[in-house]
Amino acid sequence: MPLISIILCTFNGEAYLKAQIDSILNQTYKSIELIVCDDKSTDNTISILNAYAQKDSRIKVNSNLNNLGYIKNFEKGIALATGEYIALSDQDDVWALDKIEKLYNNIKDYDLIYCDSLFVDKNLKSLNKKMSSSKNMISSNNPLHFALDNCVSGHALLFKKQLCNTIFPFPKLIPHDWWIAFNATLNGGITYFNEALVDYRIHDNNTLVLNKNRKSKENKIYKRQARVLEFYKKCPEHHYAKKILLNLELLYKKPTAKNNFKKIALFLKHKEELFIIKKKKSLALIFYILKLYNKIK
Repeated sequence: MPLISIILCTFNGEAYLKAQIDSILNQTYKSIELIVCDDKSTDNTISILNAYAQKDSRIKVNSNLNNLGYIKNFEKGIALATGEYIALSDQDDVWALDKIEKLYNNIKDYDLIYCDSLFVDKNLKSLNKKMSSSKNMISSNNPLHFALDNCVSGHALLFKKQLCNTIFPFPKLIPHDWWIAFNATLNGGITYFNEALVDYRIHDNNTLVLNKNRKSKENKIYKRQARVLEFYKKCPEHHYAKKILLNLELLYKKPTAKNNFKKIALFLKHKEELFIIKKKKSLALIFYILKLYNKIK
């Protein structure tokens, strides 16, 4: 059984951390190492981690000297991995005990595999909604599928370590899971395992809730343009998607009325690729794109 490295990033996670760690250590797939990178927690997170590490030699705890933020913290953890495969973990979820086994058995020749997630409340009670309820969960080897949106959640993925040859360094403005997924489409591709293997806990301090905070229109434009620019630079010269990404980046860079019109035309021309993750039928998707003329996408 090849070694699988599980990267757990923590920050003030004492409330739900034990349940997450227990679900990792009790996986049916036993050949694992748990690499924890703590981002200067000020609560009891480190004490909890050290107590677990004293009892289980598979756990390696790393304490950051400076706060890195979640993207760079995951980058650090992934760089420390020694396994042939790498999985990522948040600090507040609970994994199905056969999650790693099922993902490993089904990754085959792909570079990355990911599963669905069930939304639960802070007490792990089902909210009767899955990640797949709002997004199309796709298998893909097309980078345009991930140019504007992402359906691959870090807590749900497993990827081959060879992908690390292309993902470093992580851009600061692209979530780590989105960046890994985009790179996977340029290499061995992505496959989806249609089963919810994670209880994704919704509470006041988790990433999904925090990311819903409103940002200024100018900030959204800047981030979108910066992300598309990174995707463009990463795309190989010979790849047909590179020209499309360049055109899109230039249109975001100068958001004039004329360029907004050109952007909508580009969206419509490539809607089956750029909006494949959106859960909208053909006509509804066209209306959605037209409404983007005065919005940020």
